[in-house]
Amino acid sequence: MSRGPKPTAGKVAYPSGKGGRVLPFKRRVPGHWTTERPIVDPLRHFEDEEDRRRMQQNLAAAIVIVLLISSGFWLIDHLRASARIEACVEAGHHNCVPIDLDRDTGRR
Repeated sequence: MSRGPKPTAGKVAYPSGKGGRVLPFKRRVPGHWTTERPIVDPLRHFEDEEDRRRMQQNLAAAIVIVLLISSGFWLIDHLRASARIEACVEAGHHNCVPIDLDRDTGRR
């Protein structure tokens, strides 16, 4: 049995001084014609996608909250106006509905 270099998976392994094998790796220089994409860590890519989705969900939640608050103010304003008119009518007063003179009604 010889203890010389043995090819492994199509490559030649050269023995080192202490009986181990050293596999030569040839470094490829990227050229203009290569279409290979850079290596991306899949865990980092997943975290970036998760952060992007979380920011979109936070933005959607903020929009919903702003819509709820603004519709609440609108509703409270109209309820106060109708309660004021109702109290005026119950008291027996006339002309309880305020006339908005700033609005152009088409009459001149």
